[in-house]
Amino acid sequence: MRLLFVGLLRCAFGLAGVAALGLSVTSALAQSTPAPVGVWYSDAGETMIIGQTCQIEANGTVGAIGSCSWDPSYNGGILTIMNVNAYQPAPVYFNIVWIDESSFSISGDVFHRRG
Repeated sequence: MRLLFVGLLRCAFGLAGVAALGLSVTSALAQSTPAPVGVWYSDAGETMIIGQTCQIEANGTVGAIGSCSWDPSYNGGILTIMNVNAYQPAPVYFNIVWIDESSFSISGDVFHRRG
């Protein structure tokens, strides 16, 4: 019985090690996805300016503006703008999916890097 317990314990530690390795690899891949810093334009007339502060405009009207953060994923990430262009500051989330180095998509709208 003791031998069975020791075997199960070793198996559990082995699986925990494999899981930890998998998490670190996934984390490393997610962290390698760059933030879309710069000025971006969509064919629909939207402009997105991304830096330490961010702004998104549609046809000259500011929709969201404020400090922003980037949470990377394997193919893009979540851009969060703490919008101060409202009654009370509130986060606005954008799910960004990279298409290539100079373009990404947000809910089907494709943005292209300026320049």
